[in-house]
Amino acid sequence: MEKFFIVGCPRSGTTMLQQALNRHSRIVIPPETSFFFLLGFPRKDQRQHVARINSDLDINLRFPATGLGDSKAVRELYERMADLYLHRLGRPHVALFGDKSPEHLLRLTDIFHTFPNAKTILIYRDGRDVALSLKKVPWLFRDLDLNFAVWLHYYRKQQRWLNAPPPNLHVVKYEELVTEPEAEFRKMVAFLGLDYEPQVADGAGNQEGILEKEWAWKGQACAPITTSRIGLWRRELSAPEVARLERWGGPALRSLGYELVTGGSQPLPLLFFPHLYTKMVFWLAKQPSSRMGRETVRQGLSWVSECLRTLFTKPTPI
Repeated sequence: MEKFFIVGCPRSGTTMLQQALNRHSRIVIPPETSFFFLLGFPRKDQRQHVARINSDLDINLRFPATGLGDSKAVRELYERMADLYLHRLGRPHVALFGDKSPEHLLRLTDIFHTFPNAKTILIYRDGRDVALSLKKVPWLFRDLDLNFAVWLHYYRKQQRWLNAPPPNLHVVKYEELVTEPEAEFRKMVAFLGLDYEPQVADGAGNQEGILEKEWAWKGQACAPITTSRIGLWRRELSAPEVARLERWGGPALRSLGYELVTGGSQPLPLLFFPHLYTKMVFWLAKQPSSRMGRETVRQGLSWVSECLRTLFTKPTPI
């Protein structure tokens, strides 16, 4: 059984992609594991993370007594997790076990080191739509600018892979995927080494891979694929908001082929960045002291550290 991974900035279509591929008869993709965020944490936090995986996947994965000292131990624990989940489903002989964890984009180096032959699908989406969509989920900011900072952070991470993609990486643009789903999924399934099945692009339903607690913001991914969510920012963002995002992230948007309706030349408010940093600091201060809270703080500091860099770095078109 081979492994593959789906990554991308949150709210870029990763769940829609997961649900579609999960309709293939030879693919299984469980709920998000964020497995590779086990790395770099103390053993106590690693155990807590494994306990969360056990709860979400309804399995009994035992944390190794010797810990996760090297890539061999990480690989064995991951493969044990996959085996337990597939046996619970009664599908131990599927061809591919997938993992859809958007934040694994930040850990691709670890993934490629652990599974050198594993294939990865990276999906990206217009940052204006991503920032707008992130405002509507309960686990992140209600602030458009802070959410755009998240997209910019992921953008900079993905550029490393988009500018020099390894042979085991397949890149797909959200807008192209929903506009021509059959054509795009045919290429994707061929990349994974399988024959295409029509229900992948044409089907709907298939709640496997979405937890009940996540249904409020992921349930739409089970609906038929449509273009209805392309360019929502044009209808729901104000003119000043659009101008602000395009001035700040214009080079990044352009490098991915997205049009700027304002030209990206309107100046930012005088105290834009001090205000942004202040909002981030207040949000970070409210985060819990748990493992996930510490990871959130670490990522939050990374998000704000990238903010100014986008204004002074010229992206490379893909």
